[in-house]
Parts: sequence; C-alpha cells; structure tokens
Amino acid sequence: MHHVFRAEDVRTVLSDSGTFSSDRTRMMPPTAQLGRGNLTMMDPPDHTRMRRIVNQAFTPASVRGLAPAIDEIAGELVRGLAPERFDLVRDLAYPLPIRVISRFLGLPEEEHGRFREWSVGFSRGDAAQMDAMHRYLAEVATAKRARPVRDLMSRLATAEVDGAPATIDEIASLSGLILLAGHVTTTSLIAAAVRELCVRPALDAQVREHDRIDDLVMEALRSRPAFAQVTRIAAGEATLSGVTVPAGALVSAWILSANHDPGLNPDPERFLLDRPARRHLSFGHGVHYCLGGPLAQLEAVTAVRAVAGRFARLTVLAPVEFHPLPTLSIRRLVLAGQAYGS
Repeated sequence: MHHVFRAEDVRTVLSDSGTFSSDRTRMMPPTAQLGRGNLTMMDPPDHTRMRRIVNQAFTPASVRGLAPAIDEIAGELVRGLAPERFDLVRDLAYPLPIRVISRFLGLPEEEHGRFREWSVGFSRGDAAQMDAMHRYLAEVATAKRARPVRDLMSRLATAEVDGAPATIDEIASLSGLILLAGHVTTTSLIAAAVRELCVRPALDAQVREHDRIDDLVMEALRSRPAFAQVTRIAAGEATLSGVTVPAGALVSAWILSANHDPGLNPDPERFLLDRPARRHLSFGHGVHYCLGGPLAQLEAVTAVRAVAGRFARLTVLAPVEFHPLPTLSIRRLVLAGQAYGS
C-alpha cells in the first residue's frame, strides 16, 4: 500500500483515472452485487455512461426542490430533541439525510430501519447485507420502470444514454450508492459543524451573532471530511513526487491530509470562518467529484440552523466517539441544549 498525503499528489491520484483505477470490484467477494454498477468503482468509459444517466435524474433543480422537505424534517427532528440529553448523530444527523434521500428516491419511510441495518453492514463490508439491499432495490427499480412516478428512482429507471437504458442491476447499484454515500457525507458534516459550536464558544457567538452558518459548514467540510482517505489501484507503473508506484499497487489518497496541506490552505489547523480561499477535496476531484455535494451542504446548513434556533447553548456530556477508517467521522455526540431565556 502506498500512502499519498500532499494535496497535489492526492489531486493527481483522484483525477488521473487512466493511471489510478477506481475499479476495486476485483477485491470484493464474487457474490457481492453492490460493486457492480457502483459509480465509485468504475473508470471511463463505463463511468462516463453511468454518470450521464445520473446527471439526467440528479439535477440542480431537483435538489433545490427538496428544500421544503429538508426544512420540514429538520424542524421535526430538532423539536423532538430532549434538551437534557440527546445524541446529535442518532437523533438528527443520521435520520435527517436518510429520510430526505429516501423521499428523494421514492422509497417508503417504513423501511428506514432496514436502511440503517444496511448502512451498518456497508460500513463493515458485510457482503450479505449489501446483497440484501441490492435485491430490494432491484425489485423497486423494476416496479419503477414499469410504473414510473415523480421521484429520483423512476427517473434513473427510465433515463437513457445513446438510446439505451441502464440495466436493473445498474439502477439498483446507483440507488444504493445514493442512499448510503448520500447519508454518510451529510451525517458527518452535520456532526462536525455542531461539534465546533460546542467546543469553541467564541466561534459559537460569532456564528450566531452574524449568521455565519454557511461559512461554519464549509469550514467543517474542509477540516473534517466524511472520508479521510480513498483507495485506488495503479493500472500501470506510475511516479508520484519522485516515488515509483508499481503496477497493481494499492494507493491510499488521504483527503484529510490534503485539506490540511499548507500549500492548499495556509494555516490549515485553524478553524477560520473568514478563510479567504477555502480549498478542499472533501467531495473528491475529477470524474468522481461528488454529485450530491450541494445536497449535503443544504441539509447541513438547514440542520445546524434549526439546532442553533432552538438552543442558545450546547454542552458536550460525554467523550465524542469516532468511526474507524476510512471515515473518522463522528459516531456519537451526546449533548445537552439550553433553551433561549432559560
């Protein structure tokens, strides 16, 4: 395994798909279906074709149309927080994006429990859980293709590129990626932003007094990306900063390190709302740039604004727990909230 830390080299690994392949399906169990048709495990030209299908369905207008639903769900969840003690991840940062993306895809809310099980299985590399999700989504995709309605999964199921639709397996894999990756990024971003308010009183005051929630979320995105690193495979012998990488070698591109590279962001360890040129690779780079980035930012800003609107002060009640690699995102954030005027 070769580890890449400098921003310039990380950018190269992420953008040069001809040299650093994303096709990691060969490393997965033969029975694992999720990798087949998974956009993050494709190289061009297959990736180009599938991305064109997603682009037809996942449009900026469709994301903007979710704003009322995000407001509604975030408000409901924040009103349900017990001020004396709540886990921000369990009670808000996780359920908000799952409910939003489920509604966007057109999946029933009563299945949220199963989605959570599959999410845990996905994070653990559980092939049985991933295959169960794939079979479920394939059934839904078949039904949506036969009777399309106004939702994202119907648009995916009926979209065509060069006159040909995606296969049901491809639609199931795309939908699974949107469901799982969509919530992981947003959950991480909400938790990271709220934690900064808790541990930095001066920052909290500045954000509230001057309505800097958008800047807070963007700096949290840079400082604590949802995925600390991503893996590629060297398709042939390559050179990075004078180091030879042999063909077939695994290459770990450290997004967290790149975001904290002084060459990309001066004074990178400081959390600055006024960072003049905030650069980050948190949503990737090149052909695999995250299509759902704007949705994640919209959800995070809405969630943080709802929390700040209900609680005048937040206190951390227990040590913060983090997920292991490759995410390093917050798994548990237990807080107490002081209401305004109390």
